[in-house]
Amino acid sequence: MLELLLQWLPLVLSLLAVFTAWFMLKQERAARQALEGKFAATELVLKNARQQNESLRKQFTELRTGTMGMGQKLSEIAEQLEELAERQGELALQDPDSRLYSRASKMVELGADVNELMEECDLPKAEAELLLRLQKMHHARR
Repeated sequence: MLELLLQWLPLVLSLLAVFTAWFMLKQERAARQALEGKFAATELVLKNARQQNESLRKQFTELRTGTMGMGQKLSEIAEQLEELAERQGELALQDPDSRLYSRASKMVELGADVNELMEECDLPKAEAELLLRLQKMHHARR
């Protein structure tokens, strides 16, 4: 019996080795397919991320360009506003009547009456009363 067992042992071991190799090969193929699937999914995610990155980069460039243009426009507007303020100041200094009316308007804001306006600003009574009424109307609107 031992001889019979020894006679079949190489065949049994060979079959066992073939079965083990076949099983390991099948496991390796399944693992490789799973990895290839994950690799394909990762490539797709990477491709989408690159496209989104490029899109965001273009949007950022457009925003930066727009911001720079707006900054230049704001700078130009600030210069124009400053120039207008200077011109307005110059005009106020050139027109003596304007200075008197500006002073009278400030006096009205501070609570001056008709007589004070007439004396300090050399205004006729009708103009002094008109300034007071305009100031009251202005305050009533607020």
